[in-house]
Amino acid sequence: MDSLSPAERVAFVRNDVFGTTPDAVTDIVGRTEPECAGHTDQARRCLRMQRSRPTTPQQHDSLARSVRRACVTEDAELLASLLCPDVTAVFDGGGKVRALNRPVHGRRQVAHSLLTLLARRTRTTLTTHSVNGRTGLVARYDHRVAAVISLDVADRHVAQVWVVLNLDKLRSWNQPPPPETPAHA
Repeated sequence: MDSLSPAERVAFVRNDVFGTTPDAVTDIVGRTEPECAGHTDQARRCLRMQRSRPTTPQQHDSLARSVRRACVTEDAELLASLLCPDVTAVFDGGGKVRALNRPVHGRRQVAHSLLTLLARRTRTTLTTHSVNGRTGLVARYDHRVAAVISLDVADRHVAQVWVVLNLDKLRSWNQPPPPETPAHA
């Protein structure tokens, strides 16, 4: 944070950490809304570049399981604590499933969005599963995959959340397994 300009720091903290409305941020920073948005974006880029410590597969797995636990128990505070302050979540509905059409930024906003999406409902399950070679989350409704969530991890926190809701992209997740071929004697 020390590497950010004062305007970038204020815009980022007010927007992403505290969820302050854009017009309130402009009043505090004394800049236009596009300028504040630019400062926030620049701050996010700088902070992402500073995260360089790789995460081991075990750390990633443990964090994904903790995210699952926070979602299943609907523990917003725990979930937010597992996310980077500048975390971003992208929801891909592909125009076929109702989804947020803009990325969500900030740990409290992302936690709220995930908990809203994954709110406990009958016949819905959330499990950990390999997603893109790392542990992610799979939400099923009536045994059909409804969402696949991959997590990018940096510094032992979730830095990016990718939520696929697009039915076309989930088609392969919902294919029955191929029939087993009998062994030849």
